Amino acid sequence: MARKSFALRTEPHVAEIGDDIELEFQPEVMGDEFLDAYEALQDTYTELGVDPSNAAGMTPAQLRTTTDAVRAFLAGLMLPESAGQFDTMRLPHRVIVALLEWTLEIYGGNGGQRPPTSSNGSAAASPPRGTRGTASSRSKGSTPARGR
Repeated sequence: MARKSFALRTEPHVAEIGDDIELEFQPEVMGDEFLDAYEALQDTYTELGVDPSNAAGMTPAQLRTTTDAVRAFLAGLMLPESAGQFDTMRLPHRVIVALLEWTLEIYGGNGGQRPPTSSNGSAAASPPRGTRGTASSRSKGSTPARGR
């Protein structure tokens, strides 16, 4: 008989911003709730026809709409008091993006990868480390030129 124990987080995740701001996120988010919220965020990107990894390619209106969608996604994962505080905060875009990436890592599981949704904007996986190149190897029969 196989046995495996799984722990559930009971303490909130805390994002520290600056010296005096702490935003508390739910300790655990049920998988369907997380995926539904993430899917809604992806739907916003699709409706706008934007690539979320290329903010420079967006119009100001598209950037504003996507930022609002990301903020709503993040607030939905926060504890109510933090969500209320977050709704009134002005933050640099880079901090909002970093919060998004962090929440995808802590709630998405999947080794820090994006959740397994039907997003077609995901980057291709990197090749495995140690992949051989196409150059010939000196140890496989070629000898260096001598006397040059």
